[in-house]
Amino acid sequence: MISSSDFQTTPEQKEILPMDAATFPYVCNYTDLNKYMNRYLTWHWHPLLEFDYIEEGTAELRTSDNTYILPKGTVVFINSGVLHTIGSHNRMSGCRTYAHLFDMHFLSGMYNSILEQKYFLPIIQNKAFQVYVISPDSYPRIRMIEKVLKVIELSRTEPSGYEFEIRIELSRLWYLLFEETKELRSQTVERNTIDAERLKTMMDYIHKHFAEKVTLEDIAASASISTRECSRCFQRCIKIPPVNYLSEYRIRTASQMLLRTNESIITISENCGFSSSSYFSKVFQEFMGCTPKDYRKKNRI
Repeated sequence: MISSSDFQTTPEQKEILPMDAATFPYVCNYTDLNKYMNRYLTWHWHPLLEFDYIEEGTAELRTSDNTYILPKGTVVFINSGVLHTIGSHNRMSGCRTYAHLFDMHFLSGMYNSILEQKYFLPIIQNKAFQVYVISPDSYPRIRMIEKVLKVIELSRTEPSGYEFEIRIELSRLWYLLFEETKELRSQTVERNTIDAERLKTMMDYIHKHFAEKVTLEDIAASASISTRECSRCFQRCIKIPPVNYLSEYRIRTASQMLLRTNESIITISENCGFSSSSYFSKVFQEFMGCTPKDYRKKNRI
């Protein structure tokens, strides 16, 4: 079954996935990016391995140190634990994706198996290997994309034995990725992971305290760095100041509350850390292009 449930994260930015990891640690998520603020998912991570297929439009994937433009028909691999966000390039409408997410042991079997040691850990533990874009520009890459499309079809139709077939096709896909990336994995250049870890810590603080009065000093102190280094870290990684990220997170949360609760706009404003409902309406309109009242009226089912 293909899931199209709403995208959600924990306060630590860990994606909440609609899957039972104990019985079948795989899920295929279909996402229409038109549903989300600015047609972008919020920053997040997860311990699973991920292959995304761009079905329509042009997507834009961002990590803490890179941006990737992904045309229709492209597949992108995102490694375990990588902080990232994906959205529609230039915020254009009509961008839709399929994401295959699975635990390593769905394919490798028992812990410390020869498959895990030989074929998975060389990729998962390679700090220089965060993202790999698979464009249909060579025969091996076309074969990889075909595997992804086959798994989408199996997830959609669920024929008899589809669970076995999904695991078989993903195993073939993984081996093709392993062979394709030998040269990349042989490189010894280490990525600087300090920024990404600091960013996760500061985002975690914002997500837990957004309803309170939060200052730049508070955000910086959560990662034990100066306010100047805090601002530089946000700028290097996600290209926006920390206070802007705080405002964006507050508005994302407020927009969900407008649609999912019956709370008044004044109450939502207070619960999201805004000093007044008038200021809340002003900031909301800057981000969303309409007032909170109009947003609730147009989008609530």
